[in-house]
Formats: sequence, C-alpha cells, structure tokens
Amino acid sequence: MTIPTLHRRADSRAALGRDAARRQRREHGARSFWQSLGLAGMVGWPIALAAGGGAWLGHALDRRWQTGVHATLLFLTLGTALGGLVAWRALRGRKP
Repeated sequence: MTIPTLHRRADSRAALGRDAARRQRREHGARSFWQSLGLAGMVGWPIALAAGGGAWLGHALDRRWQTGVHATLLFLTLGTALGGLVAWRALRGRKP
C-alpha cells in the first residue's frame, strides 16, 4: 500500500504573485463574470429586438403592398443599424 504524497506547486512565489494580482484587479473595479454576462446581454438584446421588430414591420408592409421582400430587407437593415447604435451608446456610457 502506498501513501499519497502532497503535491506542491514548483513555483509558489509565482502563484502567490498571480493571486495578489487577481485580488488587486478585483479591488480596482475589474468586472466579475456576472457583470460581463450582463454587459453581453445589454449589447445583444437591443440589436436582436430592433432587428426582429424591423423584420416584422417590413414583412407586414410587404404583405400589404405586395412588394416581395423589399420592405422586409430594408426594415431589417434599419433595425439592425438602430440596435447597433443603441448598444454602442450603452457600451460607451459604461466605465470598465
């Protein structure tokens, strides 16, 4: 029967330095995982909703005026651009 040995890091000073750097970054306002996830949602939702709304409106106008897919593509593009603008302004206003 063998006795398990404790494995230690070969370079404990480097590990201690990394841990100290992580703690310092965390104390100076670095984003946590949940803050980063919230930021990704804040970017994604405006783009998705504006693009979806534009596509829906364009499709309704295409059906009413029987114009094929012209209005759908136009309003989808405009919605995506508007959603991107809203997301960019939201990101620009946030402090890292």
